Amino acid sequence: MAEILRPDNGDDLQDAVHQAVQRLASGEVVGIATDAGYLPVALATSESGVARLSDSGSPIVLLARTPDEAFDFLPGLSRIGLKLARRLWPGPIVLQVGEAATQDGVLTSLPEPTKSALIRDGVRVAVPSGEIVEHLGRLVAAPLVASLPDAVLDSASAVGDEFPGAGLVIDAGNVRFAEGPTLVSLTGDAWSVDREGVVRKETVQRMTVEVVIFVCTGNTCRSPLAEALLRGKLASRLKCSLDDLPERGWYVSSAGLAAGYGSPASPESVQLAREHGVDLNAHESQPLTERLLNHADFVFTMTRGHRDAILSRRPDLAELVELLARDGSDVPDPIGGGFDEYQRCCQTIEKHLDDILSQFSLP
Repeated sequence: MAEILRPDNGDDLQDAVHQAVQRLASGEVVGIATDAGYLPVALATSESGVARLSDSGSPIVLLARTPDEAFDFLPGLSRIGLKLARRLWPGPIVLQVGEAATQDGVLTSLPEPTKSALIRDGVRVAVPSGEIVEHLGRLVAAPLVASLPDAVLDSASAVGDEFPGAGLVIDAGNVRFAEGPTLVSLTGDAWSVDREGVVRKETVQRMTVEVVIFVCTGNTCRSPLAEALLRGKLASRLKCSLDDLPERGWYVSSAGLAAGYGSPASPESVQLAREHGVDLNAHESQPLTERLLNHADFVFTMTRGHRDAILSRRPDLAELVELLARDGSDVPDPIGGGFDEYQRCCQTIEKHLDDILSQFSLP
């Protein structure tokens, strides 16, 4: 029968996590809480622990500690898989892929029994969220693997009932999402929801769209205008309404490097957008955040200075962040220059957007 620890404070929790680390290192199975349910887990490098998990007959899932670690195991993850991973990890979603997605990855560094258990029914990988699993991930010497039962284990006692082989369970109370994790199966860029949990199918669909972000300084003149013009061009090309663009696979937004929240678009940009059939009256400025960058598929800046500023803190995005101008020139800020200057800016933006559209995969 599993020993259940019920930590009452931070010190008790730290002690419980250290006990769990010791048990895992000795080859035992430990029950831990994630935001979407309790899981019996073992160290991926522990043959005895993985064997105990496999005896349950439930699928085995690799619990990477960070998205970057997950990508080390899945270097062949498809474009859609990368989108879902960037936008939903850490979180209650499990991606199932074919063995080909693991080629040239670090899966080969795991013991043979662990590899066999992981590839038996398709490789399942998750980056779960939750206080205990995050604490544990910082202390263990290798990723964890878990048995993924059909029913959500919503309490510590449920782990002992479902998996009597667990030697220790840390009781963290009720889980945050009782619906459990969502399992998404990927075959190339095709996907299906094999088990719908807290992340609904509609949300998965939204997470697969192409996200385009335009960046200027204050997010009131150039970037909102570029956003409006591209939305109009995409709607025309896809023969849909502006509101239907996300359903057709496109989300277009804008931000500023020195922007605050909530400022309206300039009157000149609003007027020019209206002339192109797009309403900018509801626009509210926003700063360019890490979350926006992490979700983006395309980032277009108005000047080389904007691009350099982004890459100075995120050099990993060098292939993602581009100048809007295809010829490498800057799009000058029209603010204070009168309506004629805004018109010239609009014409410049529109010309470069036409070039950019030819890069997109559109019908």
